[in-house]
Amino acid sequence: MTKPKTLDQLRAEKERAETQLAQEQHKLERLENRKKYLEKGERTKRTHRLCNLGGTVESLAPEIKDLTRTEMTELMEHIFSLSEVQRAVRHMAITHISQANRERELKADGTISPERHAD
Repeated sequence: MTKPKTLDQLRAEKERAETQLAQEQHKLERLENRKKYLEKGERTKRTHRLCNLGGTVESLAPEIKDLTRTEMTELMEHIFSLSEVQRAVRHMAITHISQANRERELKADGTISPERHAD
C-alpha cells in the first residue's frame, strides 16, 4: 500500500506542475509567434511580387493606370483568352520548370549554380 503524501510533498508537486505548465504555455506562445512571423513573411513576399508584376504591367501599358478593378479584370480575361497568349504562358511555364529542374540537378551534383535574383 502506498504511503499518503504529506502536505509539503503535495505543495512541491503542485509547484513543479505549475512551473511545467508555465514553461509549456511559454513554448506554445513562442511557436504561435513564429507561425505568425512566417505567415507574415509569406504575405509580404506575395505582396512584393504582386506589386512588381503590377508595376511591370503599368510600365508596358501606362493607359491602364486609370482602369477600375472590374475593367482591368475584363481586360486580363480577354488577353488571357487569346490562343497566342495561352501558348506563350505555357511556353514560359515549361521553360521556368525546366530551368528550375536543371538548377536542382546541378545542386544535387554538388556543383554551385549561379544565384538567381527574381526582383
